[in-house]
Amino acid sequence: MITENFLDEDVAYLLGLIVMRGQLYDHGSERGIVIEFPFKSLQVAGYDQELYLQLGVNRIRDRIQELVESFVKVEQSGNLFVFSVRFLQHPVTWRNLQYHLGKRKSYREFQVPASIMNAPRAIQIEFMRGVADVGGFIRDSNRYIDGRRRVYLEVHNHNWILPLQLCALLQQKLNVSVQLIQWGHSNTREPQGGSHWSREHQVKIFAQAFEPIGFTIKYKNETLRKFARQDRKIRSRTIKCNPNPDIRRIHKKKKHPEEKNAALPTRVRGKHFDAYWQICLALGCKQCVKTSSSKPLVQDVNEELEVESE
Repeated sequence: MITENFLDEDVAYLLGLIVMRGQLYDHGSERGIVIEFPFKSLQVAGYDQELYLQLGVNRIRDRIQELVESFVKVEQSGNLFVFSVRFLQHPVTWRNLQYHLGKRKSYREFQVPASIMNAPRAIQIEFMRGVADVGGFIRDSNRYIDGRRRVYLEVHNHNWILPLQLCALLQQKLNVSVQLIQWGHSNTREPQGGSHWSREHQVKIFAQAFEPIGFTIKYKNETLRKFARQDRKIRSRTIKCNPNPDIRRIHKKKKHPEEKNAALPTRVRGKHFDAYWQICLALGCKQCVKTSSSKPLVQDVNEELEVESE
């Protein structure tokens, strides 16, 4: 019998989809799940992207449908697929999701469920694959300055806790190194001025590091494996992000007029930051490991030199 705290790989995958891009609604006798699945233009040699994407979407739909035992509607609008599940009663699946997600209803506020953080490795990997399938992107333009490609896990700007939790899950539980978190903050997005800084947060992981997790979307996963194979030829090292000020070189930035913007969470509002890891610490990151080292991390020294193509 399935209880309300049931958690297997399929449930974990669905939780990953919901936490990253999902919403739950409950209006009287009607309740359900809506998951937004964005995709970006991607030129991949040898692939019919539209065909592979549609096949991937169909597989995800079938997997959800089998789990929830209810019809899953899929609609496309521009560069977005929308999955909709409607429940007319209070089935076990609905109660189970509420148990794991708590009282939160939207990807604007969802956190990594405690049940996932304490689950076996296989469960955690499936959760991360759900996160990556719906909110992760691997493109040739996602390059670091040394040429290595990266996976970007893109989290809605309103959610300032989820990036830290995904980083902790990857690094502490799955031994997957995170390079850095590109926060949707004026000091990191537009340090010289501008008003378009409040974009998504991006958890950035080198392709080689993310390969043990991977995607279930075929063209994404094969692109990941291809980039990881090529990037192994680049002499460099991948280390876990450690927001330790003792091993950081700080590049001073100018004050930005948007530092007091009311949209920012109180922990960072009205404060100035010279580096992404200072924001991590201000938000409560617990991964700081004190290390005595006279050499700052290379990735941090060059952080401001990144040039990205969106």
